[in-house]
Amino acid sequence: MAAVDDVLRSPSASQYPAGMADQLTHPSFTPPPAETHLIPPPSATTAFAPEPLPGLLPGHGLVRVNIQGSVMTSSMIVPSLMIDGRLLTSKYGVNAFQVPAGVHRVEAYAQWMRRYGQALLDVNVPPGAAVDVFYAAPLHQFTTGNMGLTKQPRKGVAAMILLLALIFVPLIAAMVWAAQFG
Repeated sequence: MAAVDDVLRSPSASQYPAGMADQLTHPSFTPPPAETHLIPPPSATTAFAPEPLPGLLPGHGLVRVNIQGSVMTSSMIVPSLMIDGRLLTSKYGVNAFQVPAGVHRVEAYAQWMRRYGQALLDVNVPPGAAVDVFYAAPLHQFTTGNMGLTKQPRKGVAAMILLLALIFVPLIAAMVWAAQFG
């Protein structure tokens, strides 16, 4: 049994890199106290708790709705935005609203001659934190919009390309025909 204890206590060359075993058995080597290299476990109340955003009321969070696009790339009429059924003022870009912590329904739609591009998402807003929501209105009035927690693609690209092809292909064909025969 003593031989087993000696093997376990003495470092061997196979356990450590070259020269390390000599340093561990050197008389001047003293291991650090056990308490100095232990990291205390986080308490249950502070573990992974986000720092609250400045300026928020206690028990409130922030919903940031990003309406993708601009007046030049989408529509001159900004999509409408509702949180929990309440119509809010919106603009292209980031729209931030302070809400009580909990689950909230975020809705958006575009409107020209009729309402289109409807999308909704239920989000859980933790106290003192922000939740980002992204909305992308469609490129035409005959489909719904996209809403999610990451940047969203715009629906209706194929229909828009088809519409532009139906307009420009005959126009270009007429110009070519007029140049050759005209």
